[in-house]
Amino acid sequence: MLGKVFKAYDIRGTYPDPLTDQRAWQIGYGCSKFLLSSAAGVGETSPMMKNIVVGRDMRKSSPALSKQLMQGITDHGGHVIDVGLVDTPFIYFAINHLNCAGGVMTTASHNPPQYNGFKVSMRKAKPVGETSGLAEVRKHAAMVDRTSHPSAGGRTEQRDLWDAYIKHVRAFISLEKKIKVVVDASNGMAGTMVPKVFGSKGHEIPNLTIVELNFENSKGEFVHEPNPLVASNLAQLRERVVKEKADLGICFDGDADRCVIVDEAGAIVGCDHLTAVLAKHFLKKPGNAGATVVYDLRSTKA
Repeated sequence: MLGKVFKAYDIRGTYPDPLTDQRAWQIGYGCSKFLLSSAAGVGETSPMMKNIVVGRDMRKSSPALSKQLMQGITDHGGHVIDVGLVDTPFIYFAINHLNCAGGVMTTASHNPPQYNGFKVSMRKAKPVGETSGLAEVRKHAAMVDRTSHPSAGGRTEQRDLWDAYIKHVRAFISLEKKIKVVVDASNGMAGTMVPKVFGSKGHEIPNLTIVELNFENSKGEFVHEPNPLVASNLAQLRERVVKEKADLGICFDGDADRCVIVDEAGAIVGCDHLTAVLAKHFLKKPGNAGATVVYDLRSTKA
């Protein structure tokens, strides 16, 4: 049954079955064993390489699952850096900011409320998928018996890294003219991240006006499916952009690691076109001329 929740790129299933609290503990143990051994295998000897960043999204089952995951990590001997309620990119930032062995985000991304799961990353925030470590995590998790496994004495430390995250993200922002953006948080973690990073009242970014849509995320429920890649989920955003006479609109998924953009007329901007726009922007920056651009295989040749 444990194998049912392991997918190609993450760990995911309905809660409380097949994704049970017990399996969350096993997964935590397996993640710790894999991440710590991977760091040691490339010669990393820093004490920080026993640390694993753990965060969670706003789903109702996330606190319970995250608690069991962290217990599994510490029972194996890993040390947990608990960053609390965050978006998935926050985890990637924290892994590198703290130079940790890896990180685990408790989330089911764009899936319905009854789902939850875990996204695992190695050192330097490299994603862990079926062929890059999840199979090993599954093997370690399946082999451990909680009832006969004494705790190896790992510890848990709560850390607030929001100030560092905000500083990091804002370093990319420099607006020469005023811009109005409608943001649909899909009742997900963008509802927490956007006000903190892009400015609540009194801490606004110059020239940036944000119109909030579906920012309420305390109930773990969704007004629409938190998947911006489904066109019907963009209906609210497209209508609001036109009504507000905004310059663009952004719709995030549940854990805010994916988004879709619409233009001032509410028309969807293709992800491949967006990549081209961003590539052009960054290639113009000093020292970037001729740099390599990595793009999705599904991109068009346009």
